[in-house]
Amino acid sequence: MDEKRLLEVKDLRVHFFTDDGVVKAVDGVSFHVNKGETLAVVGESGSGKSVTSLALMRLIPTPPGRIVGGEVLFRGKDGQVRDLTKLSEAEMRRIRGNDIAMIFQEPMTSLNPVYTVGDQIAEAIMLHQGKSRKEAMELAAHMLDLVGIPEPKK
Repeated sequence: MDEKRLLEVKDLRVHFFTDDGVVKAVDGVSFHVNKGETLAVVGESGSGKSVTSLALMRLIPTPPGRIVGGEVLFRGKDGQVRDLTKLSEAEMRRIRGNDIAMIFQEPMTSLNPVYTVGDQIAEAIMLHQGKSRKEAMELAAHMLDLVGIPEPKK
């Protein structure tokens, strides 16, 4: 994988096995994200955006769903490239929240409007990286600054 590449998805296929047959929710999706890039995944309702994102994180409910093909190559903070489709669940737990994370769109699993975004990101940092509250808040502010959130320390 190219050195500047953080994520490369090749021919990703996710199927759901139902009583009525096989649903090919994601069928041959490929894309890449380089360091410093932002990728927007857009499409109509039911086009596979959420299933693609869940597959990248290996959060597809099994059964009925399963990643049936493709590669999800991810370069971690340590520089090592791993195919996320081939890792054990224990290895994925170490990567989730430390190297890669997802903010879900469902209201019950998204950010809590009672707390600041920075507080919620800091909480994840403290949980996954064992940082102090002060260190976690500094990291959260830095991350928000990186993605262009104005006045991230607020």
